Amino acid sequence: MRSIALATVLILIAATASMAQESYSGDAALSYHWVRSNTPPGDCGCFGLNGGSISGSWNVRGPWSVVAEIGAEHAGNVLSTGGSLTLTSYLAGARYQLPRPWRESFHAPQPFAQVLLGATHAGGTIAGSGDGAYAFATRVGGGLDVPLNAHFALRVVQIDYYLTRALNATNDHQNNLLLGAGIVFHWSR
Repeated sequence: MRSIALATVLILIAATASMAQESYSGDAALSYHWVRSNTPPGDCGCFGLNGGSISGSWNVRGPWSVVAEIGAEHAGNVLSTGGSLTLTSYLAGARYQLPRPWRESFHAPQPFAQVLLGATHAGGTIAGSGDGAYAFATRVGGGLDVPLNAHFALRVVQIDYYLTRALNATNDHQNNLLLGAGIVFHWSR
């Protein structure tokens, strides 16, 4: 866990150093998440979790940004067992704004791709041997932001492959799918 925290701090320090230039920009986003999880190993045993996240990004150079995100998703009465699961994630990584395949205009949608790495905390009655433990997590995916005005945009869709490595007494490997949407505030100096 200490190495993940150290890596996150180093990424944020690098972002701060890159922002020491004359001008900089970035965004802050508040998002809703739905996660399709397969926490019980074996047959799918799939179920959905609901939650959200808050994230911030800092433009480093051109289309590249450094991103940090904290999120949490929860499910109660999982698979009608009466058990619950809460996943809390602490992630940081890089985002790339893809070229717009359509005509440039102020309200043109902006696609992006991102890779986030960090830790997740599993809690609840179905977390099993991983209850209360931190484990490696990564998300790889992207989304589409649609500008509303100079400062606000809608994140109309976000789709990420969400890998968690929480202890589950079988293979300690969960393949999840995250779908999200939210509001984005762009800032610059």
